[in-house]
Amino acid sequence: ATGSIGLSTLDVIARHPSHYSAYALVANRSVEAMVELCKQHNPSHAVMFDADAAAELEQRLDGLVDTQVHAGEAPMIALAKSEGVDTVMASIVGFAGLSAALAAARAGKRLLLANKEALVSAGSIFMDAVREGGALLLPVDSEHNAMFQCLPADVQARPQMGRVEKILLTASGGPFRGKSRSELAEMTPDQACAHPNWSMGRKISVDSATLVNKGLELAEACWLFD
Repeated sequence: ATGSIGLSTLDVIARHPSHYSAYALVANRSVEAMVELCKQHNPSHAVMFDADAAAELEQRLDGLVDTQVHAGEAPMIALAKSEGVDTVMASIVGFAGLSAALAAARAGKRLLLANKEALVSAGSIFMDAVREGGALLLPVDSEHNAMFQCLPADVQARPQMGRVEKILLTASGGPFRGKSRSELAEMTPDQACAHPNWSMGRKISVDSATLVNKGLELAEACWLFD
């Protein structure tokens, strides 16, 4: 909930209170941010991956809101498939987000997928879970969301690819756009992290600048669009 996608999601929820409410928020160890988000959105549940952070959050929220605080992966999985949830925004970075996304898929939720690693690491298993659970899978990753909006889809949001010959996956070039091969040899990690448009953290910024992230997006696109 404390990353850019989570905050954007909560912004949408706050703008449309008659349509949406936050049932559960998840974070790693950002206690200060979660205190403020729980005060704003009063979710029924809050999960912190870090046990010490969960204990601190529980103490900080005592008497402020009626939010039940949990620690670790198991409650996150349980909440992702619980009856109180209609829609799951899966935006946890990396392999850590796979288990809850799989649980939501198997439970037939509306699943907003911003975690490309779920498909990179377990594409076949994940797509089988979506089909078998009857989940409605909506890609949120920007390139894939744009592709999805251009394609016809059935009632379960499955893209219809019968008349599609090819899909072009674009790349902006990021901080190294226009650099020569010789110039690239001299680039530093700090320069790689100086993306002109996005603040994504050092890991994802470097993956983006080196086009490793584009390789992951290619794998994601192959699974999403067959």
